[in-house]
Amino acid sequence: MPWGSIRGHDQVVETLRAVMHSGRVPHALIFAGPEGIGKNAFATRLAQALLCTRSPEHRLEPCGQCPSCLQVQAGSHPDLLRVAKPEDRSELPIQAMRELCRDLGLKPMSGHRRIAIIEDAQTMSDEAANAFLKTLEEPPPGAVLILLTTSTELMLDTILSRCRVIRFEPLNESDLADVLIDKGLAASPQEARRLAHWGDGSVERALGLADPSFLKARRELLDALAHPNGFDPSALARDLHEFIQEAGKEATLRRRRAALLLDELARFFRGVLWCNAGLVPPTPDPDDHAAIERLGTRLEPEIVFLLAERCLEAHYQLERMAYLPALWDALACDFDRLLHASASKSVQ
Repeated sequence: MPWGSIRGHDQVVETLRAVMHSGRVPHALIFAGPEGIGKNAFATRLAQALLCTRSPEHRLEPCGQCPSCLQVQAGSHPDLLRVAKPEDRSELPIQAMRELCRDLGLKPMSGHRRIAIIEDAQTMSDEAANAFLKTLEEPPPGAVLILLTTSTELMLDTILSRCRVIRFEPLNESDLADVLIDKGLAASPQEARRLAHWGDGSVERALGLADPSFLKARRELLDALAHPNGFDPSALARDLHEFIQEAGKEATLRRRRAALLLDELARFFRGVLWCNAGLVPPTPDPDDHAAIERLGTRLEPEIVFLLAERCLEAHYQLERMAYLPALWDALACDFDRLLHASASKSVQ
């Protein structure tokens, strides 16, 4: 399949083509950018281009028809290795990295390359990173390592210094709408445009906000935080936990919903900061604007920063497999404390 099916990252393609034409293929790349913008699909297409048996490597254009391209597309190519953080773990474990390094050192089954795609690279434990470091420093001939991450700041400097970092930007609304249609995730172009308007460049966020139950819970939460009479922290924590549990029996679904909700909270508080600075908040929802203005009139900027920071901290704890009921209890209590302290200050 041509690169045209990978939406929104044409500049990255051209950058890599220029590198290929120089005759020096980087042995290690880091693809850094937000979730849901196509880094994994891009890495797979790059692997397909490098493993293609018909198209010259320097063109970086997979034919999409040779046996190698078809195997990559089917996820069965013997020289394309993948590793990712287990769903029930907070870190990419050392054993997974040891097995990857061992397999990467084997002779290619076809062609002259072996390629490894490492998802969730920012969750690599220190032990796993150190086990990976020798392979990164002395990769087997023809090996290409592609690390996917949402944040280079969470990765060890010893890893970063040995890789070429490629930054991926969020998709624009047009590209995001096209992706939703291409993947059959929107029933019509109109729905795709509506979801893309909300999605802020991420497929995952667009799909999460397409859920009416999520939008309802989100609205109730933001209105409760903005209400001048405050809220009951215990009741809020209970409601949040029950809503997250409704996402499904699988822990992955529940944590994905929790992550999206925390992202929305951080975005909401960012909107308050924008409002206080005289800017238009980054949300198309008029109800959001009303709640933001209510909070903006009574919160000091430093309090808003603390609220947003608390959301990011909770997100980090979520990635580290924190116990969800305790996470919501602590978050609700901290919200109440910060909002109450701000209200008391404004009264004084």
